[in-house]
Amino acid sequence: MMSLPVLSPDLITEILSWLPVKVLVRSRCVCKQWKSLIFDPRFAKLHLERSPKHTHTLLTILDNVNGTWVVSLIHSVRRLLEHPSSNVNEDVSCRFKNQSYHAIGSTNGLVCLIGDKSDDDGNREEIFIQFWNPTLRLRSKKSPTLCNTSSDFNLYSVHLGFGYDDLGDKYKVVAVFWDHTVQKWEGKVHCMGDSCWRNTLACHDFPTLLRTLIGQFVKGSVNWLSLKNLNCHGYEWENVTMEQLVIFSLDLRKETCRYMLLPDGFGEKPQDEPELAVLRGCLCLYYNHMKTHFVLWEMREFGVQESWTRLVNVSYEHLQLNDFEPEWLLLPVCLSENRDVLVLASTQSWDDVIMYNQKDGRVQHIEFPYNQIWYAYEHIKSLVLPCPHPHPH
Repeated sequence: MMSLPVLSPDLITEILSWLPVKVLVRSRCVCKQWKSLIFDPRFAKLHLERSPKHTHTLLTILDNVNGTWVVSLIHSVRRLLEHPSSNVNEDVSCRFKNQSYHAIGSTNGLVCLIGDKSDDDGNREEIFIQFWNPTLRLRSKKSPTLCNTSSDFNLYSVHLGFGYDDLGDKYKVVAVFWDHTVQKWEGKVHCMGDSCWRNTLACHDFPTLLRTLIGQFVKGSVNWLSLKNLNCHGYEWENVTMEQLVIFSLDLRKETCRYMLLPDGFGEKPQDEPELAVLRGCLCLYYNHMKTHFVLWEMREFGVQESWTRLVNVSYEHLQLNDFEPEWLLLPVCLSENRDVLVLASTQSWDDVIMYNQKDGRVQHIEFPYNQIWYAYEHIKSLVLPCPHPHPH
């Protein structure tokens, strides 16, 4: 009787590393060896290298019916683009009741959640973060809290960014805030697994950051729009000049900072503040032009000012938003691989999501099954553990 062939451990690793995460999660029950392999950080890295990027979008939505934040709805970009007319059911969702949680970014399949603590008088004075892998349904313990003596220090006054330092192999959260005691902007960093927040070492002078709190992570750096050569707590947008407006980029590897210029063709200053996003792995700038058009620029090569390309310039009338009052910007949700189709959401509308094909000018309004999309981040499914001490959600 012939015995069945036995595959070598290296060959098993090679085969499994090409499988989807959902299949691997189910396969961990095959045997102890497979479970040990699938949860090995080295295997998670190998699998991540071989996984397709930009496959999903992570949405933070306010559910007006139940009055709760749906911190995460994870949608397949391909399914969202190919079947826009049907109500799209989320792959993974997570709701947090009686706790103020927000997702501030997604990197390598890990989502960074931020929450806050209140004192006995109901004043929110401390914030903390958690790392979460929604595919594995594992979440880390709460980080040490970050606090400040300022009376207005809270979740809505701190600029935050989340990303991965590939040189140090560390997941980092950056917090930038105005310290009233020293009258200057301060920055602190928390690494996943550390027992504290620490000062950033090589970036002593932070500029005045614009009001958008969440920084966008691209190519190892967290990026915010800022006002160069202006170090103050407040500003009036109408007094800002185009010469002051730059991108402040904080390199998570060396924890150094630099400035990047906006597109040459940016033109005159928008009436409302522009914002940054990441689409297909590229840093994007978008804004409301003359309150009549939505404009989006893409930096094709990160850090190269000449690589800025205007990707979208479309009127609200063409988007069939005749009654739209652009006090709030349209939010770019996701972009097709060929960059022809852009999905946009309006925070003014409860369930209106717009699909715009700039190649043929076609516009389609999608009835979304949830209310008010507030944030959207690119996301991939991975086996990266939210260490230390993950526990089931």
